[in-house]
Amino acid sequence: MRRGDMIEVVGFDADDTLWQCQDGFDEAERLFVDTVSPYASPGVDLEDALRATELGNLAISGYGVKAFGLSMIEAAVTSSAGTVPSRDIGILVDHIHDMLREPVRLLDGVADALHAVAQTHRVVMITKGDLVHQTRKVQTSGLHHVFEHIKIVLEKDVSTYRAILNEWGINPSTFLMVGNSVRSDILPVVELGGFGLHIPYHVTWDHEVVDAPKGTFDTVASISDVVEWLATENPS
Repeated sequence: MRRGDMIEVVGFDADDTLWQCQDGFDEAERLFVDTVSPYASPGVDLEDALRATELGNLAISGYGVKAFGLSMIEAAVTSSAGTVPSRDIGILVDHIHDMLREPVRLLDGVADALHAVAQTHRVVMITKGDLVHQTRKVQTSGLHHVFEHIKIVLEKDVSTYRAILNEWGINPSTFLMVGNSVRSDILPVVELGGFGLHIPYHVTWDHEVVDAPKGTFDTVASISDVVEWLATENPS
């Protein structure tokens, strides 16, 4: 039996699975450090301060560019003891606006791979982040028509996946989730009894890095390998 014969629905993450995302946040972080460092209090590690502020704000503002922008401004003020000038805050705000307006940059092979998988399986998207921004990215990506369902969520954990699969009438044992984050895309689905297929991206946000148990999911080099993975004989 092929792996694909065991799977009815294939779910895809979006950010850093279908299109670039984390690169933009890393660029913004470098701008933050360059902009705030002249005013930072002695001994303050600006990268650590920003990341701690991001994590502390997750329960309030969630994920996405807007939430990141608020954290940048807060971290700029606190790390400089309020001395960072308004013109430099303006630089950060302008950059966040630029990030929100950036066009979607699909990763290599994405369109062909999605259309190929859709020939044999139902295809859905489950992604997290800011509703307005993520919706814009989905609609302007040119991929919207490929997906039977699209869900933008605040968090991707076991309870979220369970609710989504129940809503869509999908048995977890016949569901495969494909994504770049082991923490958000793979482990929750595996815990539900589904399949996870990890596609590493060249950069990963620290919050998404986890020590994962070996042997519970497979990894492929790129999204172009998903079709071949589905067509491979199930080793068990």
